[in-house]
Amino acid sequence: MKELRQYGAGSLLQTMHAEIQTPKPYTEDVFLLRTEIAGTTHNAGIEELEPFLRPGDRLTLQRIPENPTDPNAIKIFTRDGVKLGYVPRRDNPILARLMDAGKLLYAALREKHWQQDWLRLVIDIYMTED
Repeated sequence: MKELRQYGAGSLLQTMHAEIQTPKPYTEDVFLLRTEIAGTTHNAGIEELEPFLRPGDRLTLQRIPENPTDPNAIKIFTRDGVKLGYVPRRDNPILARLMDAGKLLYAALREKHWQQDWLRLVIDIYMTED
């Protein structure tokens, strides 16, 4: 109360306002989750494609709301448009909502390795402003 009398309410509000910083939009991509690509065993030609996949490769995500078995389906493609598989069903509800709201998401290949006849592709999914 003493501050209000000494400086006046307007002066106090100006001082308080000067200390408040407005949040800035993020400038870096936001990491959302790490998962693996589902369905690579059903992808014809994955054996030929595997040598060309490199950790760090940016991958494209495409919403497929008309998918009859999963309305939250999200397909994953290489930058050249080659289908790799899908975001696993357990991971796609929130990602699908973000994409449906107009948010831009992409994936980056983190690692790859064969587990018998399954090519395990681990990806990181990000939200971006691009």
